[in-house]
This record gives sequence, structure tokens and C-alpha cells, in this order.
Amino acid sequence: MAKFRVASVLLLSAAALQVNASEFNLGLNNDVVSTELELQLNKDTNAVLGYIYADEGGHIAQGAMHMTHDVGVHHFEAGARLSQLWSDYSPNGSAISVGGRYALSMGPNISLHAAAYYAPSVLSFGNVDGQYELDSKVQYRVTPNMAFYVGYRKIAYEYDDARDFTFEDGVYIGGKFRF
Repeated sequence: MAKFRVASVLLLSAAALQVNASEFNLGLNNDVVSTELELQLNKDTNAVLGYIYADEGGHIAQGAMHMTHDVGVHHFEAGARLSQLWSDYSPNGSAISVGGRYALSMGPNISLHAAAYYAPSVLSFGNVDGQYELDSKVQYRVTPNMAFYVGYRKIAYEYDDARDFTFEDGVYIGGKFRF
């Protein structure tokens, strides 16, 4: 299992070396800080590297690949994400979740965003028996290279031999920076 994790990190690192970063996200609330680096591989594919720290939960490292598609004011992303959980209060484990992200432009500066990912037990490893994440936010673009947002996110892990664990469940604020 450790070889699988190391190979996944190396694969994502190799992909990141061939592209320039396009967006950096930083979100936080009283208990959680999250960062995300989105890399545009080509016009129809992106890679996302993320890290989340929670005072009451532990750490999550994530890597995702999405196919993207734009239709007018709609932006769709669908793909898979590998998540590794190091928990302070629950068993550690990893999961490969499937899902995607959606954005709706409501005007020149305001947009709505939603994301959902799900990992069934067949794609969950270690002590994890399943995982899901739901995320929604409203974003206001200040400049073409900077935006601020407020959102709600829930990340939960399921276990067979332990109590299910909610890593995060709450409102957050953040900023997006393009470079």
C-alpha cells in the first residue's frame, strides 16, 4: 500500500513539473485551514493538489485529475481524487473518490461553485471503508487574478470497525489567486 501512495505522489509531481500553476486557493475557519494548487495541463485537463489541516481532525493530502468542459456560463469538471487521511481520533487510511466540480457564472464577478466526491468501500484502503465530500461556495472576483469566497464543506469517513468520522462540517472563507 505504501508503494501505491508513493507512486501516486511521484506521478502527480512529475505532471506538475511540466506545467505552470494556474490557481492557488486558501480557505479557513476557526478549526480548519485548506490549500489547493490547480495546474492546467491542457485546455481540457487539470490536476489539483490539496492539503487540509483540522484542529480536531488531523491532516488530509489530496491529488486529483479532472477532465474539464465549458458551455457558456457553465464549467464542468469530472474525475478521480486520491485522498490520504492521518487522523488524530480515528483510524488512518486512503480512498480513491470519483466526482467533480461545477461552476455557474452569475455575471461578470459573481459565480456559484459546487463539488461532490464519493469513494465506495471497494476504492477505500487501510482502515477506511468509504468517504464522501460535499462543498459549495459563492465567489466574488475582485480582479481577473483574485477572488474571495464563502462556502460550506463537509468531509466524512466511514469505517467498518470504528465509529464514522466527520473531518470537517462547517462554513469557511477564502481566496483564490491566479498566476
